[in-house]
Amino acid sequence: MKLATLKDSTRDGRLVVVSKDLTRCSEVGHIARTLQAALDDWAHVGPRLERVAQGLETGSQPTMRFHEHDAASPLPRAFGPALGGYFAAPRDDLSAASGKITVDAHGVVIVDDVAAGSDAAKASEAVVLVMLAATVSVDGEQVETAFSPVAVTPDEVSGLALTLSVNVKPVRGGDEGRHGFGDVVAAQVKHRALGAGSIVDLGAPAVTTSLAAGDLLRLEAKDSAGHTIFGAIERKIASS
Repeated sequence: MKLATLKDSTRDGRLVVVSKDLTRCSEVGHIARTLQAALDDWAHVGPRLERVAQGLETGSQPTMRFHEHDAASPLPRAFGPALGGYFAAPRDDLSAASGKITVDAHGVVIVDDVAAGSDAAKASEAVVLVMLAATVSVDGEQVETAFSPVAVTPDEVSGLALTLSVNVKPVRGGDEGRHGFGDVVAAQVKHRALGAGSIVDLGAPAVTTSLAAGDLLRLEAKDSAGHTIFGAIERKIASS
């Protein structure tokens, strides 16, 4: 299943279910208006959203066109201690002050409630969604994080093959297999619990490169057939 948040006049946008080819979506406000609302009751809401996703693919579900430029971060803001705050939309330009600009590209997961001390197996069961992230730093200080237009359930991901390019030129890539999700989350909950909607950084493989004003950053991951999984983070570095 693939989920996105469309921009509107509210802080948290409105949740939609997106087709596998990222061309169509269905509004699901009658089920959960926002992704955080869905995460707060995932045991009941998740299966209902899955049925909408199936209807998208079979043609039994009303749809509208999905445009990545209309998407906010799947979670425009998050409150969990692992990675919280406000997040940039995946296609917004970034105004950066003068200094050394770097971007760190990596995968993240969104979790359901995870009890403190959960082992890797339990932690893996709590992984609800997977996203890509691009965190921009200036002179070593993180200034902004953007997530992919679409968040996907773990069954959509056999591994994360990251493709980062600057000005259409590939930088390099890395792979993160699904087997590591539970281990990473378990490490985060060794001494504390995480609440539904917490975002956990998968860490390696981080792809890091330098940027300059005017550069165009693009980050995506593709499946074995060459199709984009999450849509693309595409941001121009504008001078402030």
